[in-house]
Amino acid sequence: MTNALSTDSPDVRFLLINNHCISDPTAGVTQSLRTIVEWLSDEGHECHVLTTARFEARVTFTLAEHLAQHGVALSPADRLVPYQVGRVPVTLVVTRHNDESRPNRRETAAFLGHFDRLLDTFRPDQLIACNGHSMIFEALSRARALGITTSFAVRGYGYYQARHFKDVDHAFTCSQYLTDVYRDKMGLESTPLEPPIDWSTVVAPSESRAFVTFVHPARHKGLLLFARLADMLGTRRPDIPVLVVQSGHTAGSLNSIPGIDFSAYPQIMAAPPVPAPADYFALTRILVVPSVWDEPFGRVAAEAMINGIPALVGDRGALPHVVGGDFAQGGGGRVLPIPAWMTDRSTRLPAEDEVEPWYEAVVSLWDDSTLYRTMGARARQIADDRYSERVSRKRHVDYFTSLKPGGAPVRLRCQLPIGLFF
Repeated sequence: MTNALSTDSPDVRFLLINNHCISDPTAGVTQSLRTIVEWLSDEGHECHVLTTARFEARVTFTLAEHLAQHGVALSPADRLVPYQVGRVPVTLVVTRHNDESRPNRRETAAFLGHFDRLLDTFRPDQLIACNGHSMIFEALSRARALGITTSFAVRGYGYYQARHFKDVDHAFTCSQYLTDVYRDKMGLESTPLEPPIDWSTVVAPSESRAFVTFVHPARHKGLLLFARLADMLGTRRPDIPVLVVQSGHTAGSLNSIPGIDFSAYPQIMAAPPVPAPADYFALTRILVVPSVWDEPFGRVAAEAMINGIPALVGDRGALPHVVGGDFAQGGGGRVLPIPAWMTDRSTRLPAEDEVEPWYEAVVSLWDDSTLYRTMGARARQIADDRYSERVSRKRHVDYFTSLKPGGAPVRLRCQLPIGLFF
């Protein structure tokens, strides 16, 4: 029996390749790709994933422990490990040299060797690829030479040369903002597809929501602006508790900022990394996302909206669009200014007057219950319209099942300096 959302398109065989472990619980990009192939499988399309043992962040578990959670026992001699995510078969190449800046020739050859075998045995109609590793581009070349439709996920910055899309029929991004960036920089025609969000890992009970929350305290996420805001709240409004949710990379970063003694504020608390966003959204009354870099999407803001939690976001990158614009203009959150001089390399704290709009926005929502309920309700409605599984599933299935070979996404053959891959 087919799903009610299924299209009239014939069954398509999809092969997804990525240089991040497809079951990595720490990687939002990889999680979204996994959801996409699971949705395609649900619609009756045969799917397979070829992946590696690279995890996005530092993890506290071993590969063997991770695979054991998926019912697989890893032996020291294993080079290829078959398992499943949902109903989708996965082949994991057991890689041990996972520094992407220093590709290992033997492991690259093993990945491409098994890729060639899948071309012969699985015979995909479409290849979905992500990541800037050289073996991913080589796989795209081999697939396209066989007439297989190729699509490439652009989830970050740095793919600014036409050669990156030489063997790509179709490119898709995670936001209209990122699509516009690539069109302006290099003439890339791409389709914006806001990433799927698994609501079961995000929706949280509301009974204990008591904190102003900041997630992932890194400099590019606005650590210094948040530090000034937290200091202002600690001094002026000690009745407002603040929660900092750390990641594997950022533990202790708040206490390393010179000039502020956060130990003087017992209402400012830190939480370790958690398995699912629902774990911290259960405690969150207001979310602050003061990113100083241009977020390609801004998943955490969308997740807050799913919970009906007002998100205060910076005015850079895709964040304003993620929340639907500022509440005063009909949006579902607050869009607030980031000081023009602040970048991810800034080392000084902003002045209090530069952060005053953020402080006032927090206090207004905290003190005005009517404003809080109205903004939260609007946020949830926008989330239902844009991020619900029903909407997102149909958008993704329709897109991938419509693709044909022979595309040429780069319209202008310009060459720009290579940046970083994400």
